[in-house]
Formats: sequence, structure tokens, C-alpha cells
Amino acid sequence: MPERVVLHSGYRFKDRRVILFCRVMDALLSITGTRPRPRPGRIEKILLMKPDHLGDMLMLTAVLPLLKERFPYAAVDVLCGSWSLAVLENNPLVREKIVLDHPAYNRGKASFAGKMRDFHRTLRQALKKLRRERYDLCLNFRDAGGDLILLARLGGCRHIIGHATGGCGPLLDSVVPWEEGRHEVEHYLEVLQPLGIRASVADLRYGLYPTAADEARVENLAAEHGLNMFVVIHPGSGDPRKLRSVDAWTEVIDGVDPSCGVVVTGTADERYLFDAIAARCGRKLVCLMGEVTVAQLFLLFSRSAAVYALDSLAAHLAATAGAKTVVFWSTANDPEQWRPLGSNVTVVLPERS
Repeated sequence: MPERVVLHSGYRFKDRRVILFCRVMDALLSITGTRPRPRPGRIEKILLMKPDHLGDMLMLTAVLPLLKERFPYAAVDVLCGSWSLAVLENNPLVREKIVLDHPAYNRGKASFAGKMRDFHRTLRQALKKLRRERYDLCLNFRDAGGDLILLARLGGCRHIIGHATGGCGPLLDSVVPWEEGRHEVEHYLEVLQPLGIRASVADLRYGLYPTAADEARVENLAAEHGLNMFVVIHPGSGDPRKLRSVDAWTEVIDGVDPSCGVVVTGTADERYLFDAIAARCGRKLVCLMGEVTVAQLFLLFSRSAAVYALDSLAAHLAATAGAKTVVFWSTANDPEQWRPLGSNVTVVLPERS
């Protein structure tokens, strides 16, 4: 069964060596006499730090309207991985995207050396941008991202808010508590509390902004493949621990009404999953793997009768699109923390071994 995330000696890490390193580092930072700095009276530029995976970035969009309401005239920039740019495309609440391809969150095909080169290149560019902007306010939404707090300090951010659970807590100007047993978006709301922002997760919604071209693309695909009544199967995930067997997906498809079409979505690199499922399945499947963008996938989900997916970006997209969403959970994450927001979501937990 999925393991609930808990703190270990106040940190989000399990490895004792990492925890010891953080404790020693934080003790040394405390000795230096670093003092919390007051928040600037006028907030004109805000930086949000979240160089995580696609699903994490989609969840972060839920709090952007809250910041806009609190600081209506402030420019909001987001530090993110290059892989997350598609989620923020056309978002009117974000001024600029600053790329940081952190190797801890990079699921690309490049070698470790290649990922480190990308990290150092984007780190230099990001640091230069931060020093040029001198953000009035920096919000670190990565609860295991002590190195991001250090980056914010080195970049000249005037006031930094975040959790101390990833180390470098003494460098924060406002430390917020990380409470166990809460949804991930609730942890984002924790970061907003020092700003006087209060909200309920039940009232929040992820923000995506498809264009007219996206709508036309999905309309054309529906016409091309005769998609009227259909369900979507999304068998892939960036985390291989979450993958299900071909037989498990075949069983799902066998349970779909024969009068209903079945569309399989995912990335072009996941085409092997479609080939394996199609070879085992006894009905026609429509493959759209690698054929649609994130925004177009959202629109496709909104047209569907149901979406069957793993704990991934697809499940969050389907839930916010209003589709009936069935999420097959793995043991990799705690569903209480990471389940998609929405009332039309069913989480199928893994069987006990």
C-alpha cells in the first residue's frame, strides 16, 4: 500500500546521511547569525520556485489566482523545468518563465552527465535573471528544495518564504510549518499563509488556457477518427514504478461498452505501450500518442466519457477537465497527498501483497 509521507527529524528525506548533512548545514547557517529580513512594503515582483514535474506544476496553477487577488499589480514569474513550460503556456497570470532543469526532477533521456550540463547551464542563466530582477518576494513551493532557498538568497531575493523541511531553513525569512496528512496543494497554501492568503482546496481549480488552434486541432482529430462516444486510456507515466501490466490495461478495455470508442494517449516514446496493448486487445484502438499537446489533451479529455490513467499529469488533467476519472494508484505516492482535485475522481488502490 502507498506509504504516507512523514517528516524525519523535521526533514522530508529518509536517508539518514542526507538528514545529517541538512542538520549540520542548518546548524552552521544558524551560527553565521543570518537574520530574517522584513517583507518589503511594496511588492512589485514575485518569484515562484517549482522546478518539478508536469503534474506538480499543474497543481501550482491552482494558487496563482490567489496571488493575483492579493497582489493585483505585481508581476509573477515562475522558476520551472523546461518540461513544465507547456503547462504554463498562455497563462495570463504568469509574466515570465525562468528555466532551471534540476537533475533531481529531470526524467529526460539524457545521461547523468548531460543532465548535469543542462543543470549548470540553466542555473547560471537563472541566477543571472534573479540578480537582475531582485524579486521583492520569493515563494519556494518545493518542500524538499533547500538548494532553491540558497539560490534565492544568492539571487538577491528580498524576502523568501517556504518550508524548512528541505534544509537551508535559516536562510528563509518566513518559515512555514509542513503538516503531515495534507494534500499537496494544501502545502502550497501553507506557503501563502504569511501573506494573509487563506483558501480551501475544495474551492480551487487548476488553470490551463487552450487556444482556438488547440480547439480546432482536437475537433479535426475527432472528425478524422470518428470520435463521438469514447473513453481514453492513458497507460504511461514518467515514473516507471507506476506502470501497470499489459494484461491489466487489456482488462480495463474489455470492460468498456463495445459501442464506445477507445482512444490511447501518451507521449511518442510510450508508443510501445500502445503496440503491446493493441496486440493483446481484441478491439480497434485509436492511437493518439505523441499527437497532442498538454492543452489539447485537456480538451480531448473534456470530450470523453471517461479517462483511465495512472497517478500522473493525465489524471490531474482529466479531473480538471470534468471527465469521469479513474486513477490506478501505485505504491510510489500517498493518494491523500497527491490525488487529483475534483469530485468525479475514483482512486483504485493497489492490492495488498
